[in-house]
Amino acid sequence: MNFKEYEQQLSERFDVLAHREDNWDGYDSKKPTKKTLVRAENLIGELFNSIISAGHPWLTPFITSDEDGYVTVEWYEDERELHLLIGENEAEYLQVWGINIDTEMHIDFLNRADYLLLWEWLVAYQKMILN
Repeated sequence: MNFKEYEQQLSERFDVLAHREDNWDGYDSKKPTKKTLVRAENLIGELFNSIISAGHPWLTPFITSDEDGYVTVEWYEDERELHLLIGENEAEYLQVWGINIDTEMHIDFLNRADYLLLWEWLVAYQKMILN
């Protein structure tokens, strides 16, 4: 899939998020702000370009928003999960490789320098199978 095709899918998903109102789920969840949506869309585009430029395959994420109005982006690959939580002013990532929050999960602030490291961690098991 090229970026233009993916950009169309992404645009459709963000249109859904942009039309949410407060209490969109019946549990008083906040709608994402315009600034959060723009930041998230830009970040996902940067991530996509980094991944493709490095020669890695792109896996289409699940994209939604949470109760606080953050955009959440999630990938599930075998035993590994990568979650991005994107707000107006910051983004965090969560790596999950088991159920123990102390020994099988890692959370930190997301920086551009993390993109390829996180992606290579996510798809490492897939690479072992293919080789």
